[in-house]
Amino acid sequence: MSAMPPAAFCEKHPLWYRLIVLFIITAGVYLAFRYLLVIFIPFIIAYLIMRMLFPVIWFLRHRWRFPGWLAYGGTLTVFFGTVFGAVLVLIWQFWKQLKLFLQNFPVYRQEFLQLYDNQTGYLCGCFDRWMSLPAGSAQEYLSRWTSGVIAGSSAKLSEHAGNLLTFCFSGTARFLTVILIIVVSMIALCGDMQVVHRIYRKSSFYPVVHRVAVTLKQSGLAYLKSQGIILMIIWIVCSVSLTLVHNPYSILIGCGIAVFDTFPVLGSGMILVPWAVCAAFGQNYYVAVILMIAFILCVVVRDLLEAHMMGNNMGLLPFFMTAALYGGVCLFGVWGILLGPFGVILILSRKKERVSNDYI
Repeated sequence: MSAMPPAAFCEKHPLWYRLIVLFIITAGVYLAFRYLLVIFIPFIIAYLIMRMLFPVIWFLRHRWRFPGWLAYGGTLTVFFGTVFGAVLVLIWQFWKQLKLFLQNFPVYRQEFLQLYDNQTGYLCGCFDRWMSLPAGSAQEYLSRWTSGVIAGSSAKLSEHAGNLLTFCFSGTARFLTVILIIVVSMIALCGDMQVVHRIYRKSSFYPVVHRVAVTLKQSGLAYLKSQGIILMIIWIVCSVSLTLVHNPYSILIGCGIAVFDTFPVLGSGMILVPWAVCAAFGQNYYVAVILMIAFILCVVVRDLLEAHMMGNNMGLLPFFMTAALYGGVCLFGVWGILLGPFGVILILSRKKERVSNDYI
């Protein structure tokens, strides 16, 4: 039986029924993301990685006649070695630049305070003259307010320093545990990959999961691909721009700006524009111009590529994409950037499936 068109579904069922169906599907997706995904995500990642590596393993076994243990072992060794080497290179670069930044932090702090005093002194003097206030009134008020803010922030930081340290250690331990589970699961799948896939295909829930998986493969992978490409381009743009202004932390800061740019509403302008303004106030116009050019390039890259790659490939209107990103961040935090669009795709695919089943 052919699938029921949406218009016929709307005519067949009243509004309250359609809203209940949509609510149940949305609640199911939310509960799955909130509770089940955390438990099964290491095993899902291990299975997906092995599925991607399986064509290479099959080629080695059937074309080059490698023994099974050598095909699996060699493929996993090359994969783990490549990933581990890339991670080590990135960690080494980050650590080198972070160490240099910490060594030069007192100098940067002194330069910032000097620039801050000069600019605030000039602006406060102008404010005193415009408002006919005694000389130094605005500067004195600003100094008292700044001292209060710093004292309050220092007290809160000291109060929560232990909790922050505990959170960092526990988060690192959980992350390493997940990585260990993924590695062990991949090794365990070496001899049972075809058996697991055969059991999965014969299971009763395979048709539903397969339809959802096809939708996520078409739309979800397009989203990840587009976001990854945009992030890498913005990272390169920012790193090259910071290298042109002779910043020794170009890779580290460029990566931070690229990650910050993925957040809805915020974007790279929250970092580059104030930085350019401060450079202009300090009469470093070359740095200000380069940073503003970098900001314009980041905006153009994100607007053009995001609209083209995500809108066309995922089939979601910009309104739904914005709502998905915002709702995902509100419900799941940082991970909502990924889970929000995936949730909308999942809800729409299940809604279409529900329409088809009702028609049948």
